[in-house]
Amino acid sequence: MGPLSGVELMLGIGKLTLAASIPLVLIWLLFNGDRVGRGVLAVLRRVGLVRPEPEPQPVRVPLERIAADLCRLATAMRDAPRGVSRVRHTGTLLAYDDRLAAAALALDVRHALDELPLGMDRDLERLRVEVELRAAGLVFGPRKRQDMP
Repeated sequence: MGPLSGVELMLGIGKLTLAASIPLVLIWLLFNGDRVGRGVLAVLRRVGLVRPEPEPQPVRVPLERIAADLCRLATAMRDAPRGVSRVRHTGTLLAYDDRLAAAALALDVRHALDELPLGMDRDLERLRVEVELRAAGLVFGPRKRQDMP
């Protein structure tokens, strides 16, 4: 076997480089395969070879369930034992506001409960939303006390 020509030498170096880079590419794909797969899927969706993924529908809580939650939370706030911790009181109040916001969304009532900090402005907004929800026909409030006739 005689000396290699320049073309044969370059071809041999290219083969060695390719053989040495295969393990590196495989390791890179092991760590980045999900990203590559998402990119390929996005390109296939863009060119129309794969159907687009349907938009997930938001989970809608029935209005009756929201009203029951409002009644339960209003009762819990009214019947809170004397000396209840501030954390528990605030948590109950925030849960009540969250359910009010859900009811407002379901009945298309404008509200700013999640934008206002705790305090007088939020208390007034809570009262306004309660009035508008009742005007829209939602019945809620604290349950009657069991110990009273």
